[in-house]
Amino acid sequence: MFELLMFDLDGTLIDSRKDIAASVNLALDELSMPGREAVEVYGYIGGGVHNLMRKSMQAGREDLLEKAVDLFWANYKDHVLDSTTLYPGVYDMLEKLSGLKMAVVTNKPCLHSRLILQGLDITKYFISIQGWKTEVRVKPDPDMLYRAMEEAGVPPEESVMIGDSVADVLASRAAGVKCCAVGYGYGVREKVLEAAPDYFVENVGDIPGIMT
Repeated sequence: MFELLMFDLDGTLIDSRKDIAASVNLALDELSMPGREAVEVYGYIGGGVHNLMRKSMQAGREDLLEKAVDLFWANYKDHVLDSTTLYPGVYDMLEKLSGLKMAVVTNKPCLHSRLILQGLDITKYFISIQGWKTEVRVKPDPDMLYRAMEEAGVPPEESVMIGDSVADVLASRAAGVKCCAVGYGYGVREKVLEAAPDYFVENVGDIPGIMT
């Protein structure tokens, strides 16, 4: 059905919430700000790191936001695989789809993304890994999807984006590709469904049936 499958990373292939929350609190500690409960930080994930740190920081200290973001990325680089795991069934799902071209398209920086994919031993499945770099616009902008399709040599009509967030749906629509939203990730289900993805699956194991 599709020749290129583009996967979001956090909330779609991996559960990285614990390491993200720990890195947020390390950054807050370095700024002499009170920490946050992990479950509270989980609710801030999904809108980009500036949004994550803005909501996690002490009120009225927006002047330190850029420093907080830099501290987060520096800490996260050293802790990307402390607790991060593949969602159950992801490895089997990738094996079943390994005859197709696959890519990772994530707002996470390329460096951190590659460290995680290598550490979890799934880099081999992906023909393209697109993550944030200085010159790259992140989802919901379609820039990274275009880059993945160009690298894979596959047109939009034969491509699909698989992710857990409204940003994934919007980026797909802007790039002219189909979107499959997943219900097990970090995205708010109601908002994701309101964005009207082309497909919606509850479980990792349901993805191959939609894609082939």
